[in-house]
Amino acid sequence: MRKILNIIACSIVTLTILVSMFPIKVSHAKTQSKRKIVVFEESVDKVKKNNIIKKHGATKIKDIKAINAIVVNVSDVDNFESEESVRYVEDDVIVSIDDAIVYISGKVNDSDITSKTKKKDDTTPEEQEEVIPWGIKYVGAPEMWEITRGEGIKVAVIDTGIDVNHPDLGDNIKGGINTIINDNTYNDNNGHGTHVAGIIGATDNDIGVVGVAPEVDLYSVKALDSYGDGYVSDIIYGINWCIINDIDIINMSFGINENLIALHDVVKLASENGIIMIASSGNNYGGYSQYPAVFEEVVAVGAIDYSGNILGFSAINGVDVWAPGYNILST
Repeated sequence: MRKILNIIACSIVTLTILVSMFPIKVSHAKTQSKRKIVVFEESVDKVKKNNIIKKHGATKIKDIKAINAIVVNVSDVDNFESEESVRYVEDDVIVSIDDAIVYISGKVNDSDITSKTKKKDDTTPEEQEEVIPWGIKYVGAPEMWEITRGEGIKVAVIDTGIDVNHPDLGDNIKGGINTIINDNTYNDNNGHGTHVAGIIGATDNDIGVVGVAPEVDLYSVKALDSYGDGYVSDIIYGINWCIINDIDIINMSFGINENLIALHDVVKLASENGIIMIASSGNNYGGYSQYPAVFEEVVAVGAIDYSGNILGFSAINGVDVWAPGYNILST
């Protein structure tokens, strides 16, 4: 099972770049000064944590059990750092997907795909004849299908959600969570997460496209809203959820410049629990990879073109794997 998991992970590592690194986005973080992540010592129980929050006039938003933290709206006079029971306090920054997102999910050039049959223009997903995108073939996914098609592998997409009614995804979506409001309404109201999910696990059903692992179990972890924005605490909460629910692989097609201890703490815990994590290195034009891709527990992916040349918008430093990142067709 572990060998099969590694095979799937390696393919998803290379194919994740198809959406996370072709000119889709540049992520940045904005500080929300009134919203903080307060991380307590491991021995501090729930009652004591709540008393400390109340003492400092803060309002509790949510618990993150994996790192023994509480996300709060703080008052003007809070001083959590003075508490011996508090390990550290960090700003709950906002992770944003840039407005200039370019999805390739409609019409495509024949040169951009390897066809089982050619896709027709101006059709609904149900009417589109199935194609294998060029990047899927480039990384050798069809050959991998002789070994495994991803069955039994649980992959979580931490993003804007997944379209649960998409005809090329629905059968593979097995569950999820909305970490923004902490419920199970994890449908995509932006499109980015659905695009990522299609690259990973679009079904082989004679319509649309085929993903790298067409029989994988997809889990939608909606941590970004309809604008592509989300607090880093919601991403941390999503990773926490993945640990609890025995997810095998986590995909994170976003990045920030801040090296946040809380984010790294939960990433390390996920790694200790055997979860393979994949993240885009960032679209920063030859610069350094962003977080969480920088963390040693995470595989950082950079972008190449049809000829294997590094694309100009891709990060270069800190990249672990290079993969197709241009003219990407997905759901």
